[in-house]
Amino acid sequence: MSWRQSLDELPKSQRQLILGGGLSQRFVKWPLDITHPAMIGALYGLLVGLSLLLPIGQMSDWELGQWWKTFVVTTLVLMIVTASLGLLSRIIIVFTNRTPIAPPRHFLYPMPFIGLAWLSLQMTGLLDFWVWGAWFLLIIPGPIYIHISWAPRWRLLCKLEDGQDPFAGESAVGTDGRLETAEFEEDDELAEVVADFDDEE
Repeated sequence: MSWRQSLDELPKSQRQLILGGGLSQRFVKWPLDITHPAMIGALYGLLVGLSLLLPIGQMSDWELGQWWKTFVVTTLVLMIVTASLGLLSRIIIVFTNRTPIAPPRHFLYPMPFIGLAWLSLQMTGLLDFWVWGAWFLLIIPGPIYIHISWAPRWRLLCKLEDGQDPFAGESAVGTDGRLETAEFEEDDELAEVVADFDDEE
């Protein structure tokens, strides 16, 4: 029996805790082998690196031999850093057995865009103020999401894959679970509002 079949047999609150919100549900659809927290971290680093393509090109006046090398090296370094943080989160979760909690969306989601704008101004010479702050805002949102939400969820999914009860010896849904369930319900409510709006049209 696959973990997806095992998931259907769990109580609703536990299914919601494992599935999480919209972003986590997208990752859940992928094979577990490629959604290891380190892999998701590397993916985030790649996306951050791609967002720096234009600022890096502008900084180096689009000289092919210079901007391309800078872009590739910067992207690889970002992927290594974020993948390492994802792996660290996985190791920590092995010892803590913490359940996933909802990431603070209003706090995390704007951070990469602010960091990108800040770093772009730095690279183009329009701003010269604490460049490490821009890098921090760019890099940290992904690892935070992985640490508090995806790495614990991936642990539960792996237990299901191995035919184990992911909640054995743990409270079914604690405080963290209620937070994640609330996020799941908010997504459902949003989908219902959009569906009602389409019906009215």
